[in-house]
Amino acid sequence: MKSDRGPAGQKVPTSDIAASTEQVFRRVLVPVVDASQAGRAAELARRVGASEVRVLHLNLRESAGGRLFSMETQSEAAYVVEAAIFEMRMAGIAATGQLRRALVGKEADEIVAEAAAWGADLIVLGASRRSVFASRLFGSITLRVLRRAHCPVLVASAAGSASTTPVAEKQLAGTRS
Repeated sequence: MKSDRGPAGQKVPTSDIAASTEQVFRRVLVPVVDASQAGRAAELARRVGASEVRVLHLNLRESAGGRLFSMETQSEAAYVVEAAIFEMRMAGIAATGQLRRALVGKEADEIVAEAAAWGADLIVLGASRRSVFASRLFGSITLRVLRRAHCPVLVASAAGSASTTPVAEKQLAGTRS
């Protein structure tokens, strides 16, 4: 039997440590933008120990001239949710999905509202896709959720992704030492 050091240097069986660890983040809300995020979202949910995940996809609508225009079709939006649910279940996590309509600019409000209505213990978000300058100029959904959420928010780093490497290389190429 493996053991680890407990309080005051006493040996505690590893099985006792695992049994006494309380699951803090049981219900996790995972908003996804597109189906390519499903695998990463499942990995993050597994790593935080989620036993139940709600996948949220917002079907964004733009208002122009008093009319609302969807940014994607209903079937495209449903596919994003289904792909993420599939990845969660393949990772051994119970998952449900929610597809909500939202106006462009109100994404953070919808994410926070869904988290509150569902009773989420944690919200897992991706890092902002905008540059630092664009985030300061236009704001960031991630930052707005961080400010308004009633529960903890985990922001997944984009480090190691293929999209960050070329940007970093371009920035370095333009500088002289």
